[in-house]
Order: sequence, then C-alpha cells, then structure tokens
Amino acid sequence: MKLLVIGASGQVGGALMRLAPKEWEVAGTYSGKPKAGLIHLDVSDRDEVFEVFEKTRPDAAMLTAAFTNVDLCETYISTDYVFDGENGPYREDEIPNPLGYYAWTKLEGERITALTQEHLIIRTTGVYSADPDSLNFVMQVIKRLGAGETMRVPNDQYGSPTLADSLAEGIMSLLRLGKTGIYNIAGSDFMDRYSFALLIADMFDLDKRLITPIDTPSLGQKAKL
Repeated sequence: MKLLVIGASGQVGGALMRLAPKEWEVAGTYSGKPKAGLIHLDVSDRDEVFEVFEKTRPDAAMLTAAFTNVDLCETYISTDYVFDGENGPYREDEIPNPLGYYAWTKLEGERITALTQEHLIIRTTGVYSADPDSLNFVMQVIKRLGAGETMRVPNDQYGSPTLADSLAEGIMSLLRLGKTGIYNIAGSDFMDRYSFALLIADMFDLDKRLITPIDTPSLGQKAKL
C-alpha cells in the first residue's frame, strides 16, 4: 500500500508514520513544522495539493491536518465534536448534532468525504502523546505543574482520553482490512477532565494541589462543548 499522511509533523500524523507497516510505501507532509523526510504542503494551496498527490500517487490519504479539499482524500480524521455531548460515549450510527462552527466544519468534512466511493472516516477524542512539542492536554499538565504553576480544569467535561499511538494502530488495522465507512476510535476510559488531570499528576509524581476543579462556564470559552 502507498499511504500519504497529511500533517505528518503532528502527534497523530507522526504516530501513523512510525507505526505504518514496513512493507508500506509511506509519504508524509508538513506545513509549519519542518521535519526531515517530509514534503511541504500548504493545504490551502490548491495547486500544491494536486502536485503532492501527483508526486506520491497514494492508494489512501490520511488527513490529520486542516484540509480544505477533503474530497481529494479517501480517509479523514474527525472528532466527537460532531455530537452535542448530551449522551456520550457515542456509537457510529448516532445522529450528529454539532453545537459550534468548528464542530460544524468537521461534520461538513465528513459529508464531503463520504461522497467518495471508498471513504474511511474516523472520529476520535482527547488525543494525547508524549510529544514535548505538542499542546495536548497531558503535556500541558506536565509542563505547568512541573513549573509549579496552578491549573483550573473543568470537572464537567467528559471524554475518553486517546493515546495517539493507539489511534494510529486502530487506523492501520482498518486500512489493512480495507474497511470503509465511519468508525469511532477512542480510549477505553470515560472520565471528566479534572479526574484525568489528577491521574496525570499521579503518574508523573506532580503536585495535585495545583489543580483546581471548576465548571465549564467559569472558563468563558467561546466554543460550545
């Protein structure tokens, strides 16, 4: 198989590059974070998109970065944000109900991707890794508590933290099996964000007293969660 990983410099894309079977021919792209062996791709540049696809000729393209031409891809990473959060965890056949603009664009990406004959749409949530350059929640907790800083973390936002490598392994399994359609891939534990922060602090021997539980409205976030 020839696989193109768009956004290979990120945590999910990087995991896909590392865990791809050795017999596969894998190419990856970057935009803002150059890495050796990756091809530059500005996904907002239509001509460059076509040039990369012409150069790599992939059997499947895995989109792990923002991409405006998703109908060019056979595979697409989406998120649990397509749901309203009222009755999670969710099955693949449940009806989406995006609450904000970001979530709406994710659902639109799914709909456009689904226009292709053989599409694979993967929804995930709370992706984290040990990448020190990443801004994922685990690294935020480690860096801030490690520096003695306090954190306010909501105790009313629930999800299933998902290790990037586990997500990548799930994706590779679906590709190997030639699966199409929509699949939800997430971690097995369902917890609120505050409990997750306490777990991280325990794992890395950090001071849990620096973490304060709050409710979501106290954060003043613009996007609905």
